[in-house]
Order: sequence, then structure tokens, then C-alpha cells
Amino acid sequence: MARTYTVCIGNGGIEVGTLRFEAQGNREFSSFEYADTWMANARAFAIAPSMPLGSGPFFFKKESDYVSALPSPLVDTTPDSWGRNLTRRDARENRQDTAPLTDLDYLLAVDDFSCMGALRIREVADNAPFLAGQPGGRHEIPPIIKLNELGQSIANLERQNPMTAAALKRLRQIGSALGGARPKCSVIDTDGSLLLAKFTSRYDTYNVERVEVLTLNLAQQCGLNAPSARLDVSDGLPVALIRRFDRNSNGRVPYISAQTMLEARDATSGSYTQLAEAIRIHSDDPKRDMTELFKRVAFTILVSNVDDHLKNHGFLYTGNNQWRLSHMFDVNPAPERHRELKTAISELSGSEASIEVLVEHAPFFDLSNDQAARSVFAMATTISEQWETLAVRLGMDRNDIRTYRPAFEHTDMKNARALG
Repeated sequence: MARTYTVCIGNGGIEVGTLRFEAQGNREFSSFEYADTWMANARAFAIAPSMPLGSGPFFFKKESDYVSALPSPLVDTTPDSWGRNLTRRDARENRQDTAPLTDLDYLLAVDDFSCMGALRIREVADNAPFLAGQPGGRHEIPPIIKLNELGQSIANLERQNPMTAAALKRLRQIGSALGGARPKCSVIDTDGSLLLAKFTSRYDTYNVERVEVLTLNLAQQCGLNAPSARLDVSDGLPVALIRRFDRNSNGRVPYISAQTMLEARDATSGSYTQLAEAIRIHSDDPKRDMTELFKRVAFTILVSNVDDHLKNHGFLYTGNNQWRLSHMFDVNPAPERHRELKTAISELSGSEASIEVLVEHAPFFDLSNDQAARSVFAMATTISEQWETLAVRLGMDRNDIRTYRPAFEHTDMKNARALG
């Protein structure tokens, strides 16, 4: 049986189009069509480059765990590993319907207030409330003072301890909107802004959250566009608090992932040179964004980030059918892993994480090789001189620093320092 929903956008909930979804056994299908009122709106834009205004309907079908039955800009609002686990457990313990969850079920489970970007879903009926939302703009997102309570709930979930239906529902409401595999949820900061809180897992063997805050702070020192990040403590364990970049003083900001921008089949089917070409076509300032992208690839190599797939890059809408590279996020040094990229520098370079190869590809980012070399050298110098000092300031001890040293001190770092 087909199910139909209205897709809206922004705080005002302006109608954008209609989503139709159907599941037949293991097969899932959907279609999307822009509303006439949206296409007549002077400020209308295509919610993804692959879905231009005036065309449609657009059709989608599920082909694997990596190819969703939903339109890609809606897939960007659905949960990843952590949120899906929450949704599955909530359904298993509190849902009467025993049918397997569909891609639509995951979409509809996401909290309206904190979902990524600006797209929102409601029933077709006039004035219907937004799904997983609260009347009158109210929401379930807790204030930051509740971190200890949230940390204990997450620990119970990880240990498979019994949980009340209310506690499990609350975790799903505040944690299902966000991607990634690590425990996390949304919280409200003391100034009323929306934060992403990333918790230490009870199974962590490394000081992951301290290092994530360290890395984002290093990125800022290198001149990269990284969100503000700080540490707090929940139940005696560090929590990374990261400002949401898809919200501003005007409310929700439209967002799509790099995978959606490239129309890529999955999160590893793309290259940075392809992304640079997409920036050249769709960015409101291609020079700014291509330079930023080049520096991010260099930074990824220099800090041994191995989680740079296309879902961990994104774009924010700026108006006039143009986008800009979003803030950097989910950069996690991995000292124990083989240093390779999830997104290749180019289709020919493969997954090799190499400063030398990156500088050779500088012209693809509209940089000369000399400009690229100077930029990489400056970042390598900043990282080499600052990472230990920042680590100590963030509470990392000698063992932590010794563990993470290979992520910051390696052959490519030496090659980058040699460019000076």
C-alpha cells in the first residue's frame, strides 16, 4: 500500500513537494514531485542538483543497504548506525507491528526539531503536525545540564540493560537525527543554540572524544572552516560538544551531503577531484571552496583521518540555486589503522593517502603546485607545533599522547614539512 507525505522546508514549513512510498515484501520504491506552489515561489530552488525544478516526478528504488528507496536529500536526514540501532531497539520493544523496518520508517523516526538540514515531513492533510515533532514548536531536546542523565541512559543501551519505554523513546527522539556509529544526541546549550553531544562509549579503548575536539581545534588553527567544539563530562567520561552548523539566527539551513551533490551510488564512490568539479559548477564562490577542499584533504592526510567518505562532507544552501562547502565534521585520527583515504584524491590515484600525490593534483583545485606546497607546509607546521600542547590542555595524559603520536608524526608529515 502506498503512503503519501508532504515534504516541507524551513522553520515556516513551506511546502516543497510530495513523497510517495511503497513497500512490497523486500522491495521498496518512492517518488518525489515538486509542488506547483514551490515552483512558483520566487525563492524556490532544487533540493538537490540531480532533482532540477520543473522536472519529475523522480523515481527511486532500494537496491542494497547502500542505495536507499528515498530521494537522496531526504536520505541525508535519516539516521546512520547509531540512530538506526536506537530505532530498531525501540521498534523491537515497543512496536506492535513486527514487519521489518523500511527506509521510510527510519525517516519518520527522526525528530523534527533536530533533524539535519531544513527538510521536514508531515502528513498530507491540511495543518497536519510534522512527524516526530511536538505541537506549538515544543521539542524533547534536553538542556546541556542533563548530560549525566543522558550518559547513563546511553550506557544502559550499550550494555543492553533493561530500559523503560519512555527512556528508550527519549533516546530515539534526541539521537536518531544524527549520522555516524558513535553514541550521540542533540542538546540545547546555555545560549539556546543546538549542539551535537558525542559521548564516550563504554567500549572505547582510545580517548576518542578528547581527540575529536583536539582535531577540530587544530583545523581552526590551520584556517579551516570547522565548527566550534569543546569538552564536557558526563558520568565521569568526556563528551564532545559541537555546534550545529546547519542552524543560524534565521533557523534551519538546507543541507546535502557530498554523496548527494555527486549523485554517487554510495559513500565511497567518488573522488576529491570530482567534488572540486561539482564545486566549480554549483558553489557561490568556487575559488574559496576549492581551496578549502584542497586544504581539508591535506589536513585529513596529516592527521591520519580515515573516515573521509562522502557522507562526511556536505554543502549548505546559500541562495540563487548555489551551495557552499559546509563546515568540516567527523574528523577522527586513527593511529592504529593503515593510512588510506575513503574518498580518493582522483580516480587514478586510488585510496593512497599521500601529500605528494595531493600536491601533484593541485591544478584540479585551481591552485598552482607552489601555492599548494606553501599551504600544506603551513598546515603541517601548525599541526606539528600545536597538537601536543592542545592535547595536554584537553586533559590527555602521557599514554594518550603516546598512543596518538603515530597519527600526527609520520612520513607524510615529514614530506609536508620538507616542502618549506
